[in-house]
Amino acid sequence: MIVLRLLIVALVVAVVALGLAWLFTGNRTYLGYIGRVLRFALVVGLISALFYVVERVVLR
Repeated sequence: MIVLRLLIVALVVAVVALGLAWLFTGNRTYLGYIGRVLRFALVVGLISALFYVVERVVLR
């Protein structure tokens, strides 16, 4: 759980940093990077949730 919390904090920091970079430069590629980071986070979150469900079912 600690690893997931650290990943969430890293995700928030990355999205905020990329959002600020886009605001200051106006370069739209940073928005694409935000999309990639969010998609990656979604995939990692779904995989983590599946592992959690499988663990709970197996250890029952």
